[in-house]
Amino acid sequence: MVPRAILWGALAQLAVFAPGATQEIARPASAYALVNARIVVSPGNVIERGTVVFRDGRIEDVGSGIEAPSDAVRLDLDGYTVYPGMVEAASSLGLPRIGRGGGRGGGRPSQEGGPPAALRPFRMAVEAFDATEETLETLREAGVTTVGLAFEGGIFPGQTGATSTGSGPRASQILRTPISIQIAFGRVPNGYPRTLMGALAYIEQSWEDTSYDMRVRAAFRTDPTSSPRPQFDPEHEALIPAVRGTIPIWFAASRQRDFTRVADLAARLGVTDYTFLGGQEGYLAIELLADLGRPVIVSLDFPNPNQVTGRAFDYHIAPVTGDDVVDEAADSATARATRGNAAALVDAGVRIALSSFGADVSEFRSLVGSAIEAGLSADEALRAVTTTPAELLGLGGAIGTIERGKLANLLVTDGDLFDDDTHILHVFVEGQRFDYVRESDDDEDDDSGRDRPRGGGR
Repeated sequence: MVPRAILWGALAQLAVFAPGATQEIARPASAYALVNARIVVSPGNVIERGTVVFRDGRIEDVGSGIEAPSDAVRLDLDGYTVYPGMVEAASSLGLPRIGRGGGRGGGRPSQEGGPPAALRPFRMAVEAFDATEETLETLREAGVTTVGLAFEGGIFPGQTGATSTGSGPRASQILRTPISIQIAFGRVPNGYPRTLMGALAYIEQSWEDTSYDMRVRAAFRTDPTSSPRPQFDPEHEALIPAVRGTIPIWFAASRQRDFTRVADLAARLGVTDYTFLGGQEGYLAIELLADLGRPVIVSLDFPNPNQVTGRAFDYHIAPVTGDDVVDEAADSATARATRGNAAALVDAGVRIALSSFGADVSEFRSLVGSAIEAGLSADEALRAVTTTPAELLGLGGAIGTIERGKLANLLVTDGDLFDDDTHILHVFVEGQRFDYVRESDDDEDDDSGRDRPRGGGR
């Protein structure tokens, strides 16, 4: 009988060298040894030639001079690089968007008579997540092995969570829930609150009402004969951990004025453990963000220059004929500033994670590349898509680096991760393998002329 490792190795080799269109194949092997690879263990920590061994979804060993176990499928990655799988801190892919206009149920009560979609702090992102294979494939192809799920829009849109992007039953992919409660300054189009000031007032009133409910419950437990009977409100029930300070808050804040609003609101609510989500105009509030010392999940959904705070005040007289070069130059300067947002925040000492939040996640790597071109160092970019988001999701001990005992979430590339011409050839999600074969590949060589990664049982 042919040993199982050799059999799977042979099948893997056939699959890796199969020509044709992009394809994805999940591997059933339980143990792998990635040998002769350049290994980026963590930002700034690189093994120029080493081996990663993982078994049953967890990293067993990593380093140079490591012997590949005899039962492991061996991939020779000479000339290739192994990175930690990227952690997308806040993706809305596969989640309902809670728009101002009530789109997809934004402001309307449910058919069962429940609260509007904008006011559902009890909604769990991991339960609302449409985890189709197409959705997961989009994330994997982008190099994302762990995704934080966060809603767009609303006021109390729900609670964030995190899941792996591998194939399998949804419940088996969930890594943590809940992670935080989201608060945004949205609207309820067909009811209260319909304005920004109304949203702020509603948030504070909900906090006070929840605090009151908590006091009533405590009094009823102490003396049920003379205390008011407690009432159950699902919104207040979901907010109790936030009011107690036992769960972080993710505040939506994209525009310059939002950061001040959040800081003031957090102070009034007594919230100290919070994160800014969005942050596109963070560079316009550098001093405030540096002083607050709170992390920012920076969306790479770069705004249109005409929509950036202050751009409308750049008045000038347009020429009667010809191109308006002054206006074009101002737009160009604003576009450069928005792309340099992440670099400016890091330079000011603000802790950031990068996210596709609001943008097309399939463009995640190229968007990170834009931030690097605008001044963010490659190491800081890698940190912002691995270790920092892992920590913000409460999963720093399990993902984000290539270390013994952590989940085997890995990427194999043919170049630097954020270079435009670099391809991801293999993605491992908790040890589950997915291969990507480009149409330009032939049976033996890629379009750079180098030998492609070879797989085989040994």
